[in-house]
Amino acid sequence: KQWYQRRVRGPVFQIHYSSSIFHSYSSMVALIALLILATVPALQSELKILDNPDSYSGPAPCALTCVGVSRWDDVDNKWKTSGLYAGKVYKSIDIAGCNFVSVPVVTMTTASEKAEVCPSVTAYFHKSKSTVRIYSVENTSADKMKMDECNVNWSAFGYNC
Repeated sequence: KQWYQRRVRGPVFQIHYSSSIFHSYSSMVALIALLILATVPALQSELKILDNPDSYSGPAPCALTCVGVSRWDDVDNKWKTSGLYAGKVYKSIDIAGCNFVSVPVVTMTTASEKAEVCPSVTAYFHKSKSTVRIYSVENTSADKMKMDECNVNWSAFGYNC
């Protein structure tokens, strides 16, 4: 701690100078600068799509990643028993909110907070900008998928212009 005296037209003023306050302040400024530098590259990230199902190549600024969860209890897109593939279940995933102008690349995984493992899924050959139909890879039933509360976490990569 250091004390300084200064005379300003009248009484003597004592000014207390604490080096720890300025040290903390400079540390805080350095930390804020570091955080800004760390987040700038993330804000300037670029998505590059090399190919997609319908070979559409849009402008780079229109490349979009859209993600979501199709929940096990979704009333509009329930798990259903497949009539096409014996022992398999399917459901549709609504991706219309992404506003893709071409068919996107879609990946998905199953997950549950209730069950240890949910069956893996695969996308049925799709040519839609708004819906993806998925089927279980392993044999299972719609009732089991509902009982285990198997959600589908999905990511879609495409163009919105």
